Amino acid sequence: MDHKSSFFKKADIALAIALLLLGGAVFALLQSGREAGAFAVVTVDGTEWGVYPLSEDRTIDIETPFGRNVLRIEDGAVRIEDADCPNRDCVGKGRISQTNQIILCLPHKLAVTIRSESDSGKEAPDAVSY
Repeated sequence: MDHKSSFFKKADIALAIALLLLGGAVFALLQSGREAGAFAVVTVDGTEWGVYPLSEDRTIDIETPFGRNVLRIEDGAVRIEDADCPNRDCVGKGRISQTNQIILCLPHKLAVTIRSESDSGKEAPDAVSY
């Protein structure tokens, strides 16, 4: 009997295609709930520090007992321009502008969350359970 062995079997190819389709569907589902944000909500240690419209370009200096962050709102997006925390991961996060996107500075207990116009009066949930 002369059997040729192939590196990929038909089932392997079908599984790969199914996984790619599933990954694409999950990505599309996650992206579908996003919209352009209207406000940047800044909280420090769980307390609201300020709400800033993304339509106004400005620089905000946030000085707290935990440290200093410089927030920059420009062209409808927000980013942390500078921080005196040790790792500066928050600075590397870049710009955010879509609803429910978030930048965290864990050493400074700071969070910047994007909210839409309709979410501006609502409080963000403290926790999410599954």
